[in-house]
Amino acid sequence: MKRLASGLVILAALATGCGSEPPPSESAKAGDAPRQDAEPTLDASAPRAALSAQRKKPSAARSRARVVEVLPPGNRSAAKSEAATDGEKLPDRVLEQNKRLRREVDHLKALEAEQRRVELALGGGVGAFYDAPLQLGASGLGWPVSGSVVSPFGQRWGRLHAGVDIAAPAGTVIRASQDGGVAIAGPTGGYGNYVCVQHTTRLSTCYAHLSRFLTRKGAVVRQGQAIGLVGCTGHCFGDHLHFETRVDGQPVDPLGYL
Repeated sequence: MKRLASGLVILAALATGCGSEPPPSESAKAGDAPRQDAEPTLDASAPRAALSAQRKKPSAARSRARVVEVLPPGNRSAAKSEAATDGEKLPDRVLEQNKRLRREVDHLKALEAEQRRVELALGGGVGAFYDAPLQLGASGLGWPVSGSVVSPFGQRWGRLHAGVDIAAPAGTVIRASQDGGVAIAGPTGGYGNYVCVQHTTRLSTCYAHLSRFLTRKGAVVRQGQAIGLVGCTGHCFGDHLHFETRVDGQPVDPLGYL
């Protein structure tokens, strides 16, 4: 019986040892937190308004504004405005209009460059040997050619168009508007072949772009006498007569005298 009791005690001890947990390793000593593979979670504390604002933020491609450069006519960098920022060309009618405006500004610049020269020539006083009363009435001067006014006197984009352009075919006879002495007769820059007749010590008339001279400097002419032929010399883009009236050498509107 004693042997049986001691055997049971041994079996109980062995059973207790098999069911116990193994001793903790050195890596799991007291004070160390157990490792956990925590799953990622959405931060519930983030404001919903901020998330909503991020969703509504436009992309850079959609919010990109198209900018078109606007340049005044006659500007030499105007070619930059003839292409849109995305590489798209402007309509043909816009390109043609820009081209026409640049031609007109170049035309005015060419005539304007001769203004001082003309003023000095007329200021010399051809009327010293030919003078007559200054006539300001509508019938005081005769029309140099028969035709309609296609470009009036006045400012164009900051430049003065110093006369009126009268439509007339090439070769049309140009007649002196009034008796006077020829003060200028010769090529004059953008005016091309140019004639100025001084009617009094103050009043003169000038005729530009002639294809041919029918008078000379210093000649005395009568009203209606042929002094040249219509053409397109100098800076112009079509046959016509550029007609000016000048008082003391300064251009004034011819329609106030015709």
